[in-house]
Amino acid sequence: MLKKTKYTLLFVEDEVMIRRIAVSFLKSYFVEIYEATDGEEGLELYREHKPDIIITDIEMPKVNGLELCRIIREEDKSTPIIISTAYTTTEYLLEAVSLNLINYLPKPIEEEALFEALNACFEHIEREHPSVVKINKTDSFDMLNYTFIKEGEIIPLTSYQHKLLHILIKNQGRIVSYEELEQFIWFDKAMSSDALRSLVRDVRKVVGKETIANISRYGYRIHLNG
Repeated sequence: MLKKTKYTLLFVEDEVMIRRIAVSFLKSYFVEIYEATDGEEGLELYREHKPDIIITDIEMPKVNGLELCRIIREEDKSTPIIISTAYTTTEYLLEAVSLNLINYLPKPIEEEALFEALNACFEHIEREHPSVVKINKTDSFDMLNYTFIKEGEIIPLTSYQHKLLHILIKNQGRIVSYEELEQFIWFDKAMSSDALRSLVRDVRKVVGKETIANISRYGYRIHLNG
């Protein structure tokens, strides 16, 4: 069985009917599913939305699934990825292993195998990225419910404030570039430097000035002290 989650999924598949059937089947288990018709579009959607889980076919036009995974792994070592393909060659299997993927599912994908792979993804996320993250000794952020708890009280945040905290925490340990912040927070609008500075300033008032560091000319990094 598969539980309903608040995770997001990127589904990359060039076969229209396979993609439609899979998305229709899986939509009740995810808060949002982003659909891509090839690896190039998949990469754009990944960078724009930073989904929690990725399922991708291998054989696709423009950018194939393995190349997509290689590019993503250069930027992101932890987001769980499932590969699906009609080709079960040793070369593909070895490449999938080297990319630290959660699973490799031969087509046609069986329901039981898919559920098993997705449950492994959920466990991976909960192990690597607990849903409730301690900001400091008294404050925490619920990544699934987008709730900030300060000294036992829920503090209301705007959508942009939620997104800023979410992307910084998800990428804790590294600098998140201005370009990544723009794509994730203002994906449908242009971001001004003043707007970003204002947003960071407002969030610092809630989480503490020392929690979010500005790395000049590059981006921001979050420091957790839980």
